[in-house]
Amino acid sequence: MSLVRLVYYSRASREMSLADLKSILEVARDNNSELEVCGMLAYEKQYFIQALEGERSVVNELYLDIADDPRHDEITIISYSDITKPCFEKWKMGYAGSSAEFHKLLSELGQHEFKPDKMTADQAEQFLRRLASHQSTI
Repeated sequence: MSLVRLVYYSRASREMSLADLKSILEVARDNNSELEVCGMLAYEKQYFIQALEGERSVVNELYLDIADDPRHDEITIISYSDITKPCFEKWKMGYAGSSAEFHKLLSELGQHEFKPDKMTADQAEQFLRRLASHQSTI
């Protein structure tokens, strides 16, 4: 089995409410459990950034489904790499939204605001890994 990590960002086609985010996470967690995919999602000010980890063909297909989702605009892959072990294996889909910790981590990575399109691949992966260790549940 060939494992990969895909990190992408997108701009939400509209502002997401807490109910929208809960619905997205519920569906993602159910699907990811069935597909043996894990990951981390962050959202603020109409931007998503997400890491997906799992078997290559499954992650590829899942990304194509996400790219077709009308809630996403300007979807862009930040990084795509082979991995030997997942970083987010304890989360079927972890989530972090705007919080003091969220902004502290951004600042530590040299980012003054949440603009995933301005992050390097390394910054994006570090940000998601560190957020996962401060996981919030909705």
